[in-house]
Amino acid sequence: MFVGLVLGIIFTSVSSPRYTVTSKILLDPSGLQIVSTPNNDIRQTLLLKIDSMLQTLHSRNVLERVISRLDLDNDKEFVPLSKSSLFNFGSDDHMVNPVAIALNSLKKKITARRDERSFVLIMSVWTEDPEKSVKISKAMIEEFRSELSASASEAAKQMTESLISRLGKLKDEVNSSEALIENFRRENSLRLSQGELSSNRSVTQVDKQLSDAKERLFNLQSRFKQMSSGGLDNAALQSTTIASLREQYALLKQLVDTEVLTYGEKHPRLIAAKASLQSLEIQIANEVTRLKRATKDELVQIQSVVKQLKKESIDLSQDLFSENDAQIRLRELTRQATAKSSVYEEFLARARLAEERQRIDPTDLRVISAPIAPIKRNWPPSGLKAALFGSILGLVLGSLVVLGFGISVDVRGESLASSHTYNTDYLEEGPSLDTPSWSTKKHSLLCYLPDEIPRSRSPL
Repeated sequence: MFVGLVLGIIFTSVSSPRYTVTSKILLDPSGLQIVSTPNNDIRQTLLLKIDSMLQTLHSRNVLERVISRLDLDNDKEFVPLSKSSLFNFGSDDHMVNPVAIALNSLKKKITARRDERSFVLIMSVWTEDPEKSVKISKAMIEEFRSELSASASEAAKQMTESLISRLGKLKDEVNSSEALIENFRRENSLRLSQGELSSNRSVTQVDKQLSDAKERLFNLQSRFKQMSSGGLDNAALQSTTIASLREQYALLKQLVDTEVLTYGEKHPRLIAAKASLQSLEIQIANEVTRLKRATKDELVQIQSVVKQLKKESIDLSQDLFSENDAQIRLRELTRQATAKSSVYEEFLARARLAEERQRIDPTDLRVISAPIAPIKRNWPPSGLKAALFGSILGLVLGSLVVLGFGISVDVRGESLASSHTYNTDYLEEGPSLDTPSWSTKKHSLLCYLPDEIPRSRSPL
């Protein structure tokens, strides 16, 4: 027990101290959505991304930059003199790079894992100096962030180069498709007017004109039929001139009727008024005749227009039917060109997006538990604990030794007792060729027995 106590105290005094610093880093595997990118990642994919980031934290790129930044290849804790001096006896070709030794030492002093229920990385760093542990932890976090940013930028750069190399071929394909469409239109006399074929546009326009002309013809036929039915009160005969003349006729008619009662039918004033009244009747009749003649002329004209439009519509329809095969082929070429153009525009947009992503850092990394210097070491334990553990260990080992020794003594005693029985039999029966001689006692465990055999054990 005392020995264990002393050994525990000596172990505590001799062992190098370890000061462990723990940091927690929150990572969003989706990254910062600065630019719109499709994100259909499922949970398993996100976890794989986090595991990849964890491997990046342990990568040689990060560790070597930390070693270079903190000059750990000249630190005795990471490159012990005993190890580096082993390679100074031979030639320079057999010398080990101190950076490799420091890299191996740093790997042993860093542990990182992912929390099972979150996207948090837990990193622990231990050294013999608490401030050094904090510096290494901070350098690891900064270099880890730089490595993730460089990886994202490199991936965006590779994507941009790949898209740009493909854009040239897509552009040539789009230009070829458009040139093929123009040549086909030229060979088949398919002209475009305001974004559509002239034949289609002409048929549409002619059909619309024909519809309007038929409606106008119907209206004129109805109006001329009303004019031909007679009567000045017909609505078809109403015009500004007729209305004015009829108003004058009504006033003059009223004046004539009044003067007949006053002066009589032979009065000169009444005769002049009747002459004016007849003149107005003639003017109204002439105006009605003029309206009928104008309506008839317009009706004849619109009939001619309708006939001409019908003929033009039939001709255009026949031409359109003859161009159907060419238009089917043209639509097919147009669809192919549109598809190629859509792919080209999509690649162009993605190339521009990837080019912009090279200039930004989409890594979403936040330190939620910054590294701080530990208050006390975590290894070796305190002297009191080491002494207590050594005492308990010494007590247990001592008990085991005593117990083992006791068991061995008991086993040896039983074997000696069986040897006594064997020798008494020998004394009574005498020696034989098959029985070992008593002289062999000194060469076995029987040498520990007394020379005289107790009589209590002799056979009766």
